[in-house]
Amino acid sequence: MTSESERWDADLAERASPAPLLQSWAWGEVQSRAGWTVERARLSADGPVATVLLRKVGPAREAYVPRGPVPADAQSVDALVAWARKSRIAKLIVEPEAGRDLREVLTEKGFQRVAAIQPEHTRILKLLPPDQLLGTFKHGRRYNIRTGEKRGVVVEEGKDAAELARQSAAVERRESIHLPDRRYYQLLLDLLPWCRTYTARAPEKREAVATVLVARHDGRAYSLFAGRSGARRELMGNDLAWWAAISAAAEAGCGDFDLWGVPPPRSGPEHPWHGLGFFKSEFGGEEVSYAGAWELVLSTGGARLLAADRKVRAYIRSLKRNIP
Repeated sequence: MTSESERWDADLAERASPAPLLQSWAWGEVQSRAGWTVERARLSADGPVATVLLRKVGPAREAYVPRGPVPADAQSVDALVAWARKSRIAKLIVEPEAGRDLREVLTEKGFQRVAAIQPEHTRILKLLPPDQLLGTFKHGRRYNIRTGEKRGVVVEEGKDAAELARQSAAVERRESIHLPDRRYYQLLLDLLPWCRTYTARAPEKREAVATVLVARHDGRAYSLFAGRSGARRELMGNDLAWWAAISAAAEAGCGDFDLWGVPPPRSGPEHPWHGLGFFKSEFGGEEVSYAGAWELVLSTGGARLLAADRKVRAYIRSLKRNIP
């Protein structure tokens, strides 16, 4: 890391604990390679900071602040809005790493709720030494992990973007959802200071059956992406891949593990993430709900231009997904 990147991450750590991964210097580097223009804004002297992702359509600019600003409070939002006005931003979107009590503040400042981009609800597991941690899991998850171990499943820690892409493609087909491609996974693995894949393989021919991608930052581990082919379910490879990722984070001294996305509290079986939520709930931990995504329009004409461009790009993506 350069002195500039170290200083940025140190400033984040002074303002939040743990500092949000999505506000880190390295996350900004990933997004700059993925097509965004990145600005790291110091919003006032010794005050709030924000990694801002920018896109431009003609003269209009949109600013997106994932898990920011830092710290996530009313004063920081005011400073960010002032920066956006000065920078002639047409539309500002924020997803602060704060609880729902910030929603009233954002509403008072003219923001409106929009669809979440990052997980609005998650489950965060406090880490213990692995031998103690396993005992805190629900019976079904402990049984599956031990069964997988007895059946000889091997989990490889590495940087296997290609395998994660193959496993994710199987999830896309089953769930009719859109996930990143291999190139984005490779960016994460190459540019984040600590990012690995955990791939579970069958004992005989080393067939891959599940992969989990985990990043670590400022004492917290994040399971950002995962995939499983659906093959050889009797081996419990998916359970073993997750357990390997969680236990490795515990052994490395991380304080907690963000399971990164669950259904809203009290949602029922009709929710598309119901099965995923049940799976993650059996690892234990605490459900956490954030304020969500909020949008402030600073230029009506610019916002219309940005919205029209977004609709066109969404239409093109849908066409590509439906090409046989």
